[in-house]
Amino acid sequence: MNKKLDDSLSDVFVKPETGLYTELFLIEELGLGKKAGNYLKAKYSPNERFKMMKREYNTAPENIVKPIALKELDGEKVYILEKITGNMFMDSLYKVRENKQLLYSIKQQLESTVEKLHSNGYVHGDLMGANNIMLTKDGKIKLIDSLYIPKNFEYKKAFIELDNNAVKSVINTMYTKFIGR
Repeated sequence: MNKKLDDSLSDVFVKPETGLYTELFLIEELGLGKKAGNYLKAKYSPNERFKMMKREYNTAPENIVKPIALKELDGEKVYILEKITGNMFMDSLYKVRENKQLLYSIKQQLESTVEKLHSNGYVHGDLMGANNIMLTKDGKIKLIDSLYIPKNFEYKKAFIELDNNAVKSVINTMYTKFIGR
């Protein structure tokens, strides 16, 4: 998005409300079908999604991106999120591969954050291939772009399993490519 923000928002970045396409694609990929897609679409007003963002953030604020506001900008609904100084984790992995202590810390942060989400009834749902994991300059992970699935969603178990498999995959990538070599 290449839109001018006013000065009060200069220290944040903007995420346009286009996430539903990702969620509905993922649902189809999991074989959950149109019923699941229709249910999520009905629960995904921008206001409801923003409320879920805030609730998920509160489960692990040290490791989840902070939602700041839901605004309308040039006729589009956008989420204003905290600015994260860092890089996507997989892009940083090669640079930090020799620091076994940092890699172990990342492993612990990832496992702990996903466990906190699940124990509070939430899922992330989009961590495969270490997608949506940021690494800050001080070695903290920040999860971004969650699916924000309602607590009573009947297919939630499939998304919890997806999270668990993603965490195992990320850790396996870290250890097989760098630590275990």
